[in-house]
Amino acid sequence: MEKTTIENFLLQFLQEGYNLNDVGNVLDKVKEDMDRKEIIQKHIKEFSTIWQGESNGRWYTYLPDAAKKKGRRLIAKSSEEKIHHEIIGYYKEQEEAHGRRKETLASFYPEWLRYKSLHTDATSYIRRIDDDWKRFYQGTEITKIPLVELDRVTLDEWAHSLIRDNSLTKTQYYNATVIIRQALALAVDKGMLAANPFSAVKVQTKMFRTVRKKPNESQVFMTDEQPLVEKEAWNDFYENDYSACLGIALCFQLGARRGEMVALKWSELDEERIGCIHIQRMEQKMHRQLPDGTWKSAGYRVVEHTKSEAGNRNVDLVQDARKILEMIREWNAGHGFQDSEYIFLGKDGKRIHAGALNCRIRKYCSHTMATVKTMHKIRKTYISALIDSGEINIDKIRELVGHEDERTTFHNYCYNRETDARTHENIERALSRDKV
Repeated sequence: MEKTTIENFLLQFLQEGYNLNDVGNVLDKVKEDMDRKEIIQKHIKEFSTIWQGESNGRWYTYLPDAAKKKGRRLIAKSSEEKIHHEIIGYYKEQEEAHGRRKETLASFYPEWLRYKSLHTDATSYIRRIDDDWKRFYQGTEITKIPLVELDRVTLDEWAHSLIRDNSLTKTQYYNATVIIRQALALAVDKGMLAANPFSAVKVQTKMFRTVRKKPNESQVFMTDEQPLVEKEAWNDFYENDYSACLGIALCFQLGARRGEMVALKWSELDEERIGCIHIQRMEQKMHRQLPDGTWKSAGYRVVEHTKSEAGNRNVDLVQDARKILEMIREWNAGHGFQDSEYIFLGKDGKRIHAGALNCRIRKYCSHTMATVKTMHKIRKTYISALIDSGEINIDKIRELVGHEDERTTFHNYCYNRETDARTHENIERALSRDKV
């Protein structure tokens, strides 16, 4: 950048009332002006002159156009400034398009991830996606190929190699390919690609690793285990004076997710329907990405929605649930927290986190059984108990637990809660020829 050019612009800006604090803006303006002049000069030298019509005073030039017979098209504008603007706009657009043609999945991924982040408040989900990027994509050959060169065959080979090399289940595969599927879809939306080549990839489902359903005793609290755990919870409540203990007992009556449990408010009792509690929000664990690409825990917050739209629901409060809630209300009042909006509080009067419930259930399991189970297993127990009753329609059960599809309820949450001995007795009774 020539010294005289900078001096001239500085002098002009000072004359127009700017001060030296705006020197950064001045230099940007200088560079922009010089870039524009360079584009015009290059256009005149390498492609076409710019001229003014004698009869009408309009300004003319030719721009490249492969669709035209001579590879160029004539443009006309009412002023020299406008013709310059048209020329500069054309070459800027070509420069950007050229850069986009070199765009790879590796270079496009940060832009896609930022776009994805705008459409969710679940930072844990974005962190999981970034973990998948580092595990399945980062540094691999598929990320180095320009997006415009990715074709169905290349993507098909990559997808099947991904499944085979990592022994992926169907769910794991679709989670892992969210990145490439949605990144290519965004590239289409931005006009970088005419179509998404990944949409034509059809994987051989027989290659997915088969997932055997886990043993009942590892997924639910058996009928002889649940009373022991509930007793532990009540004993802990009376001995340690902590209402979170009753969160375990209440969860057996509500089947709510742990994040939903700690976000419950007193105002939700009988809010929409008498005899029900309205579950409509949940706790989220927050994550923050550091400049070096690693992730750090950023605390917790309550969001005004549940895991899915179906999660906003009313759950019937049975008699035992009412009794537990009344005990919690008395505990809160006895500790001076009668004005709190949240149901579950710590001894400091602040809302407890979901981890407090998981910590408690693990403790009770270690005291009463060989297998340590989480809060999610209580949810599975609740659902299995409703199914076992044989008196509640599956669609109603789906509604109570906040599932979008009853197939999820049946396939992932239906387990036998009886011991082997009791199950054998039930089979014997069911098949007995002597039954009345």
